Formats: sequence, structure tokens, C-alpha cells
Amino acid sequence: MKPEEYWAKRMEALNEAMLAKGEEYIRKQNEEYEKALARIRAQTERWYARLAKNNDISLAEARKLLDKNELKEFHWTVEEYIQRGRENAVDQRWMKELENVSAKVHITRLQELETHLRQQIELLAAKKQKGAAETLGGVYKDSYYKSVYELQKGTGVGSSFAKLDDRQIDKVLSKPWAPDGSNFSARIWADRTKLVNELQTILTQDLIRGEPAEKVIADFAERMNVSKHAAARLIRTEAAYFSGQSRLDAYREMGVERYKFVATLDMRTSEICRGMDGKVFLIGDAKPGVNYPPLHVFCRSTTIPYYEDAAAGERAAKDDEGKTYMVPGDMTYKEWAAKHAPEAKDTPKSVEPKPVITPETRPASVGEPPPVGNGMRRYNPKASYYIELPGISDDVLEIVAETNRRIAKEGYKESREILVAINNETGEIISELRGSIDEVVFNEKLDEILRSAAASSVIITHNHPKGTRINVKDIRNLSVYQSLSHIVAVGHDGGISAVGSAGNWVDIVAFNTLFRRIIETVNARLESDEEYATMSVAEQRAYFEYLVLQEIVDELGWVYVEDFTVSRTGNWGIR
Repeated sequence: MKPEEYWAKRMEALNEAMLAKGEEYIRKQNEEYEKALARIRAQTERWYARLAKNNDISLAEARKLLDKNELKEFHWTVEEYIQRGRENAVDQRWMKELENVSAKVHITRLQELETHLRQQIELLAAKKQKGAAETLGGVYKDSYYKSVYELQKGTGVGSSFAKLDDRQIDKVLSKPWAPDGSNFSARIWADRTKLVNELQTILTQDLIRGEPAEKVIADFAERMNVSKHAAARLIRTEAAYFSGQSRLDAYREMGVERYKFVATLDMRTSEICRGMDGKVFLIGDAKPGVNYPPLHVFCRSTTIPYYEDAAAGERAAKDDEGKTYMVPGDMTYKEWAAKHAPEAKDTPKSVEPKPVITPETRPASVGEPPPVGNGMRRYNPKASYYIELPGISDDVLEIVAETNRRIAKEGYKESREILVAINNETGEIISELRGSIDEVVFNEKLDEILRSAAASSVIITHNHPKGTRINVKDIRNLSVYQSLSHIVAVGHDGGISAVGSAGNWVDIVAFNTLFRRIIETVNARLESDEEYATMSVAEQRAYFEYLVLQEIVDELGWVYVEDFTVSRTGNWGIR
């Protein structure tokens, strides 16, 4: 039997080779982002050059209809977009929207530019989808066969093993593994939706402020850069997952019963991987993110097969300059740090904390904006977490209150948001999802439940770790799903707020149109508000969001309720 030194060298080298495949694709993906931004920049500059006066376009001007010649040219462009969409496997929902747009005779200038923006993001998403699937499929396939090879070579035993075909690889790639129930494909489409909405919001807000083309393009570039980094994180994490998963599947095929967790021995190793280094687990107990890599974004840890009769040998470590030296094979990270890097007992600042990745699987999610200077609120055991929801029985309200208490307590312990969907007649919990510290995204199962449920039959409650009120992002779900009667947001410290539709349902298109108009109205109102100007950034953000939400609720005939009497959150800038 080969010593652990052999397994460590071979499996670490294999893992690094697979992660390198991910890095190679990220470089190509970044090029696609740059190309998309260049096209967006050119289209925006042309739009401004055609319409701007003194490099300024008002929102009123942008909302004027295209003239006959402009409309004709726009329709030609849309036809080109449809053709490119067919060639690049663009989402069929966008293709249908393009077909509808191509038949319209009334198009505003703003809609024209929004269509150009959306097309570039849709093309980018389609290319990301195809490239990611090919890259991650390649990682899984290569790592699986090479792991089998290394296991047979190291044990000196050759045996038959399962061969992979495209159908099996597609099944592995489509299987969700993160806590939110999303796979990488859903995350890519979700980021597409999020990016489109944010670019359109940026455009509207910049037009309200009368920003020149340079500022609009700079704002676009900033948001594109955020999306680019998120896409890179996704590929790194998924490459680490499929590299590890293929190795685990190879272990099963070759009859390996246990594995040992192996962390990289250097100063950049995360605290969670340090604690796992050297631990041995049964193959059947392996769980990614818990006791099997990846444990976090940018995780470099790997595993080796564990055989009780294998000698320890030596394993590699790296010094501050990245040079490799050898240490005893059975030396754990804790023992290595004590001897070679005493300062490594502190958590490395360059390593991100363990996240839960929660990109949207539908254009629906609940979440909490990150107010400046405000951390997560402590759980308040003295709070009732009870709120009166119009039209809901006392028995169900007690169930909602008990659920609110539980998710506030668990959310505080786990530093995450938790969403629970409840039947508002029986009090039955019909779905529960866990997300990150500031967002829970609806997965496909919840989406199907909400789309098939009866109108106004479901309450969704979720916790806001930072204690902020329910927001527009939360309540827009009342327009996405007609089955929702109420959305509740509960702060860890006992503050609670909710919005109910009161049976007045409007679709998401109407909601978004109203939302944009109200943003303009509130923005204009606050421009001359001297007290608003003296608020902190966090207070301004909360107050603006609160006013917009109240305007939406009033116009749609919805109902807003809250109780912040026991909350330390206070008014959050609300007057």
C-alpha cells in the first residue's frame, strides 16, 4: 500500500489541475464581459449622441415615442437580435419578448435603449451557460477518470469501474448541491435577471438626475464588474465541487471506505479548513460544505483515500514566499502552524468567510439591503414575534408568530435569512428555504408550489438579520405570485413588518411600471427636503425605501402593518 505521502501528492496535484481548468475558463468569461460592456458602451453613446442636448437627456425626453424612421431602424435591429438569439441558444422567454417587440408600433426611446441593454445581457448569459457547462463537465469527467487511475495505480489493484456518458454527466451537472437547492445553471440565469433589472434601474435613476453619457456608462461598467466577479466566484466554487465530487464517485467505484480531509499548509488557509485538516470520515457521510470540499468560496482543500495500514510518509507545505518544503505526513494544520507559523492562529484576512451562494432561480427572492454601519441584530427572546395580518385566523397567526420566533433564533445562530411559506387557512408549513445573510432565493420547487396554489392562500415570512423593515424587493413577490396573501419580515430583535395584497393583485409588469414612476416622484420630493439632506447614508436609504414602499402600497390598495415597539432598530430614519 502506498504511503499517505503518495496519495497527498497525487490528489493535491490532480485537484490543482482541475481548479486550473476553472481559472482558464474564467479568463475567457472575463473577455465576454468586456465585449458585452463595449457593445453597451457603443449603443449608449450612439443613443445619447442622437437625442441629447448639451449631453443631457431628461426622463421626459427619453419617454417620447420613436419617430417613423427611428422605429423602422429599431425593428431591423430587433430582427437581427432574434437571429442572434437563435444562433446562441438565448432564453426562449426573451426570444418571445423580442418577437412581441418587433410587432409593436409604439416604442419609446427609453424602451429602445433598454432593449439594447437586455439583448447584450441575454447573449452574455447564454455564452456563460454554454461555457460553464462545458468547463464543469470537463472537470468532472477528467477528474473522475484520473482519480480512478491514481487509485488503481496506488493500490496496485486493477478492477472494472463505471464509464461515463454524456447523459450521466448532464445528470451530475444538473443536481443541486448548495443549501438553497440551486445548481450552477439556475445561478447564471438568475444573475442575468438581476443584472438586467439593475442596469435598467441605473438608467432610470441617472436620467432622473440628468447624468451625462459618461456617468451612465461608468455606472453600467461598475455593475457589470460586480457581476463579473460573482461569475468568477461561481466557477471557482463549482469547479472545486465537481472536482471533489468526481473524486468521491471514484472512491465509491473503487471500494474506498474512508477519506481523509487534507488542507493546504500555508498562511492563506481558511479557519474552517484548518480545523478539518487530518480528520477521517466515512465515504457515506461525505457532505460538501460540511465535511467535504469545498467548504467555502476559493476552497483549495482536497481529500485522499484513507487506509489504516498506509504509512504517514511526508506531505508538502509552503512558506511565506510560496516555496515548498516537506513535513511529516501525519502532521495536521494545527501542529504545522504551531511549529512553522505561530501567527497563523489568527483568521487570515484575505480569506472570505464561508458563504451560502444564493443566486436567483426565478426573478423572485426576498432579502435585506446592507445598511451602512449596521451589523446583525441579536435574537430577542422576550419579543412576541406576533403581528396582526388582516383576514388571517388567530390560530394561524399563532403559528406564524411561532415560526417567526424560530427563524429569528435560528437565523441569528446561523447568520442567514430563512424563508418559510405557510398555508394561511390551515397553518401548514409548505416550504422552507435557507439563504445568505441578506437574501433567500426562491428555488424551482417553491416557484412551482406558489404558481399552482390558490389565489391569496399563502403567507411568506422571513427574517431580516439586520432588523430592517420589509422592502420593495420583498413585496414585489405579491405581483410575481397571485397565490401570496402576505409577505412578513421579522427582525432578530423583535421588530416585525408585513404587507398584504388584500386581494388586489397586479402583474409584475404593472408593478415595475408603477415602481419606476414612484421612484421619480419620491426622488423629486426629497430633492428639496433639508432634513433628508442631513441624514446619514443608511438613514437616507431606509427612508427613501420606506416612502417608495408606502406609495406602492397606497396606490395598489395593499395593507401595511408593523410593530417595532420591542426592537432596538428604532425608526431607521423613518419620521
